[in-house]
Amino acid sequence: MKRFWKFKTLVTVAMLTVLQACVCDDSMLNVNAEEPPAHHKKISLTEAQRQMRDNNNEFACNLFRTINAQKTGDASTIVSPISVSYVLGMLNDGADGETRQQIADVLGLGNSVEEINLFFKKMIEEAPYVDTQVTVKIANSIDVNSGLDISLIPQYEADMMKYYKAPVYAMDFNENSNLAFINKWCNTNTDGMVPSILDELNPLASMYLLNAVYFKANWTEKFDPKETRNMYFTKQNGTNVERKMMHLKTKADYAKNDLYKMLCLPYGSKGYCMYLLLPNEGKTIDDVIQSLTSQSLDNQRLNTFSAAVDILIPRFTTENETKLENVLSSMGMPLAFDYDLADFPNMAQGYNLYVSMMKQKAKIEVNEEGTKAAAVTVAEMTNRSSSSVSGYTFHATRPFVYFIMEESTGSIFFMGTYCGD
Repeated sequence: MKRFWKFKTLVTVAMLTVLQACVCDDSMLNVNAEEPPAHHKKISLTEAQRQMRDNNNEFACNLFRTINAQKTGDASTIVSPISVSYVLGMLNDGADGETRQQIADVLGLGNSVEEINLFFKKMIEEAPYVDTQVTVKIANSIDVNSGLDISLIPQYEADMMKYYKAPVYAMDFNENSNLAFINKWCNTNTDGMVPSILDELNPLASMYLLNAVYFKANWTEKFDPKETRNMYFTKQNGTNVERKMMHLKTKADYAKNDLYKMLCLPYGSKGYCMYLLLPNEGKTIDDVIQSLTSQSLDNQRLNTFSAAVDILIPRFTTENETKLENVLSSMGMPLAFDYDLADFPNMAQGYNLYVSMMKQKAKIEVNEEGTKAAAVTVAEMTNRSSSSVSGYTFHATRPFVYFIMEESTGSIFFMGTYCGD
């Protein structure tokens, strides 16, 4: 496998991430929060970047809501909004005109390409070091079809390395060994959780833009496996199924509104947390998802208080493959996928590129020890000419919503539902 030696700044950097967190500044912290320990480091954001964080969380909620609306049946879901955001950031850098405007509007990060790139650069460089007891990595990559003799524009190549740490690889998409190379990259950068992203290489594709996110952490307070028991879990259609339910009595951040209960389960040194949103009786996960906005999540987090809580949550594994073309088009950026109208002049000289395919594979494992989660998002670019005593309970014995966040920025890395499957 040869590297794309044409470009002068090729470096292989792999850092991967699976959480996007919950708090921007001290005003957004839980009222009972304490100063973080020495091994818990905050990510410092400017006022403008805090607004970008709010807007990107709004994108995360919209993406999650749109994917949920388009799914069929009552299967569980898992998606990494930040992984999609990274690929959109790379697309945005190469786009122009109305295509770029639509991508920027959907992302909600403003119109400055440099500011968007700097925001993602900060997360790549700092998110892995928020909590020394949590493994967080983010990796980006660009694979270019040497069989089509395509060359990236030097400025685009430089931006990808400077802001996204994305090495560029040249390979012939007609050779099966290169499919193995791309899938091995996915497997390596997700610690085997997403072993492959492509079933075949499109020989007419000009390039693939890839992002991988990986997260692994133990709970701050682990569940005792001896407390895990078989219990009935009631699915959305009313049927009961037996599932392994983990049990813990502890002090935790808890809140309740008219729609759902919220529970915070921290990881490691509390730099990252999982938030579980359990619908109240008579409500559904669809009701909860429809209510989700960046502001509503922040408001509800501010309303949490430390309380003794009796906790039951299932031990589960969820994995999904999500096609993103229709999802993102319906969210407001159809031009990127339009064969005739897509405008990406800043990627490769002399090529009229459009996004011919975009998808994400994601997986999460939750057990007594903690959580592992990973996602890979790919965009295929094609040239148009080619084609204890507790006063509260939180018993998640029915479908619920969850998300994983980095606490100092409030960025959402993963969102999902568990429906008992």
